[in-house]
Amino acid sequence: MEKDFDHITYATVSEKTALKYPDKVAFIYKDRQLTFRQLRDAAIRLAKAFVKAGIKKEDRVAILMTNIPEWVIVRNAIARVGAWLVPINTRYKTSELEHLLTYGEVNALVLMDSALGIDFVELVQVVCPALQNAAPGNGCVALDDFPHLKTVVCLGERDYPGMYNFNAFIDSGEKIADQTLSDITDSIQPHDVNTLMFTAGTTGKPKGVLTTHYQFLRVFTKVCERLGLTSDDVILGAPPFFTNFGLHMGLSIAEISGASIVGFESFDPGQILEGIEAHKISMVAATPAMFHMLLHHEKFSRDKVKSIRVGDYGGAPMTPAQVLELIDEFGLELFSMYGMTETTGLITVCEKDAPIEIVATTVGKNFNDDCEFKIVDVDTREEVPPGTIGEIVTRGWHVTPGYYNEPELTANARDKEGWFSTGDLGSVDEEGNLKFGGRIKELIISGGLNIDPIEIENFILEHPSVESAHIVGLPDRRMGELVGAFIKLKTGMRCTEDDIRSFCDGKIGKYKIPKYITFIEEPPRNAVGKVQKFKLQELGVVEFGLQSHIDG
Repeated sequence: MEKDFDHITYATVSEKTALKYPDKVAFIYKDRQLTFRQLRDAAIRLAKAFVKAGIKKEDRVAILMTNIPEWVIVRNAIARVGAWLVPINTRYKTSELEHLLTYGEVNALVLMDSALGIDFVELVQVVCPALQNAAPGNGCVALDDFPHLKTVVCLGERDYPGMYNFNAFIDSGEKIADQTLSDITDSIQPHDVNTLMFTAGTTGKPKGVLTTHYQFLRVFTKVCERLGLTSDDVILGAPPFFTNFGLHMGLSIAEISGASIVGFESFDPGQILEGIEAHKISMVAATPAMFHMLLHHEKFSRDKVKSIRVGDYGGAPMTPAQVLELIDEFGLELFSMYGMTETTGLITVCEKDAPIEIVATTVGKNFNDDCEFKIVDVDTREEVPPGTIGEIVTRGWHVTPGYYNEPELTANARDKEGWFSTGDLGSVDEEGNLKFGGRIKELIISGGLNIDPIEIENFILEHPSVESAHIVGLPDRRMGELVGAFIKLKTGMRCTEDDIRSFCDGKIGKYKIPKYITFIEEPPRNAVGKVQKFKLQELGVVEFGLQSHIDG
């Protein structure tokens, strides 16, 4: 693996991998298989088409596709012309897509016509109705509402107004000379921005986070080393590529290591279990929710997943019991990790051969060389001793250069010494292992007392009837907030609100025992499996008639 990070970009890495493993299968999707050379050649053709269309360095090119081979081709073509990749969440609706296209000042949009029962063409047409005034198959547009958007390309059988047909578009750049594209690619610098990633946050409007070639390649080259990835590995490509987790713990590590990746259009646990067995998938990166769905699916068996040697989880915490169950049932070496979009995905990763109890109870140690993190008091901002919960702050080259078109937000994200505020709670042990403690905004303050939701969730999970528990603060005029619990029961189990309160009584502080309890089928989640607690809070306000507590 190339390690001269001051002299390499994604284009040079994909080129070297294609030269080293030209005929090796790089991407598997249903009945399609593409080699590294085929992906490289298609990306070059598409990059030339981008040049022909006037797309240049620092332009924003958005992708609206599921985990199909064309996602890789478009991503690599973007990298060859020095534009910025802007992944779009396939679950976005009209207002969210409009926000991304406007806020991100997107210059080009590449989409697939439909997938998962979603008509992406119709979605784009609703957001950009003026597209339909253009000639079919002509994706060179001038839109008053989106003045930056000049090129729209659609992968599909039909020609749509205002959209180039993908296959016709990829052919349009054939007269661009190889040297012309090479000169453009050679001008890209490692510290140039590579991706404008919209945060998959649980609250508010997404923010555009900038990340460079250097940052991604340095972080995920080390990930390959930590996981022991080689060209013999086969990676599960199930987490959506529009997320940092799916993109880099899938495509990037495959490209860096020369491993194959198997793409899945959606997270169907039955199909994925069949795919793991059929393709002998050896590395699985997944959220806790994804691991849970695999483990508890009717098709799960130890024999089906015997090819998996290593895995990692992130995006949400797991209880120690859940981690131990995964390690035992899958028979894999499991790595815990923690990070966020603003820190190139990772701040901590557990060490190789770490004791199981460390993997089960922490998210590891500082991962990135020449970077650091610490825990500070939320109010005083002073560093706190080991074992004390506070805010996780970090600094180093892994921190984002900033938020797109948000200079004030960028400036306020760091203090004068360069420490970036994560907004997350945690504590460290004497050996430097980080224990994640949840979001600061999820901290419940009831009558002046701080309540950690995860502490209560982990306790309620010990109840034999409970499959998952999600704790939020619900408004109360007198106390500020009271504890609300949204509980999913195990299949076939029965339980009442009084049963839960009796289970808690005398074992946790009375102020921590949920005042409001409701039983749910499944909590709302975002695209990477994080429970959207703000939606649970909204549900609780309605269900328990608490609007007057907000209105005063």
